[in-house]
Amino acid sequence: MSRIFVLSGDASFCREMIRIANGMGHQVRTISADRALTDVSGDCEVLVLDFLLRPDGVRQDLDEFLRLPDRPEVILVLSEHDPDLAEEAITRGVWDYFLKPPDEKRLKSSIQRAVQAVEKKKSDKHLILMRCGILGSSSAMRFCLKTVSACVRSDSNVHIYGETGTGKELFARAVHYNSTRKDLPFIPVDCASLPNNLVESILFGHEKGAFTTAEKKHAGLLRQAHGGTLFLDEVGELPLVVQKAFLRVLQERSFRPVGGTSEMFSNFRLVSATNKDLDRMVEQGLFRRDLLFRLRTVVLELPPLRGRHADIRELAHHYLIKIRRKLALKDKEISAETAEALTGYDWPGNVRELINTLEHAVIMSENDPVLHPEHLPRAVRIHRAREESSANRIMTPVTSAFQAAPDEHNLPKLKPYRLLALAELEKSYLSELLRLTGRDIPKACTVAGISRARLYVMLKKYGL
Repeated sequence: MSRIFVLSGDASFCREMIRIANGMGHQVRTISADRALTDVSGDCEVLVLDFLLRPDGVRQDLDEFLRLPDRPEVILVLSEHDPDLAEEAITRGVWDYFLKPPDEKRLKSSIQRAVQAVEKKKSDKHLILMRCGILGSSSAMRFCLKTVSACVRSDSNVHIYGETGTGKELFARAVHYNSTRKDLPFIPVDCASLPNNLVESILFGHEKGAFTTAEKKHAGLLRQAHGGTLFLDEVGELPLVVQKAFLRVLQERSFRPVGGTSEMFSNFRLVSATNKDLDRMVEQGLFRRDLLFRLRTVVLELPPLRGRHADIRELAHHYLIKIRRKLALKDKEISAETAEALTGYDWPGNVRELINTLEHAVIMSENDPVLHPEHLPRAVRIHRAREESSANRIMTPVTSAFQAAPDEHNLPKLKPYRLLALAELEKSYLSELLRLTGRDIPKACTVAGISRARLYVMLKKYGL
């Protein structure tokens, strides 16, 4: 018997959920929005959340539930079909989602599988996941680590996608060092740096005399990875001829060295990574579709730093200590204003850019024991100045609501005031986004960190 909580403002839906869950033999109770976090963080195992309970704050509600240390599995219920909301929910790590009224058979199946997942999570609590240098406790990072944990007992291929500087190799190492292969080799290969005329030799090895400079036999990286893990970083850079040969390796786990006459065997696990759109490369004829299918047995999509601002302070503190030690400097602290500037920046270079920014600030601060905004690189300072200017412009018309109120009886209610402020903020942001990107929709989606469907919905909403 599991504990299932229902958070919804729809009384008939709550009654239906109580009937369904009780019929499955589970304990079920409805909870109110004002005590939701307290109740859920107590002993909830599965939470059924009405997505439109509070349209103005549901994303914040969802983030808070997913941020709980022992969070329940969350099942969302949508009142209307919205592909963008469904995408966002899945990205944030919800268990499942349904449209009202949900199909009872499918809902029961989803609840039962969620209950089983919770029970498995409890039985696996003794398993301590080696993070291998991965930092962050945001819901996005916990979702990625959950995927790593799911790979522990498997030898399936893992494909990691993420922008430059998001930590793809750290996650590849986490997959290896948490697996049964942890005591055997981890062989990283930077495909972008492999010379075109030596790719096959480096990967598959070669016999002595196979080509002019082959003065001795070379085992090749595939053979070196035998029993362990082969990590192909920037796998999109592999030449097409090598992709074809590598496809056979994945199917048979055997290969023939350059100049060799007999097959060699290598029992390796493959982890690949890229920051490129391999689907688009397939359409352009630059990457083999059949190889892509082989790579993507398990897909791990790493969020950019702008998508996990909650982790920035932890990352900044960690790397500041490392930088101080590297430069043999005394203690330095980050001022509140500097921390605010760091969390407000978009970090196109991700964690690598954050590390370089901190090192720049440490050097520029000289003997000052505190890092202030003036110590930051120009790009971060300019972004902060623009944000402050934009915020002031946005708040001017909103503040007029107070100026127009002669007394407290005419003061606007908080909810409509908040919605007005949010609407003006979003419209101003979108206008600036379109201006700076020249109305290039794919580019605008990348800059804003939202899907194309979401962007189109917002543009239509504000008549842009």
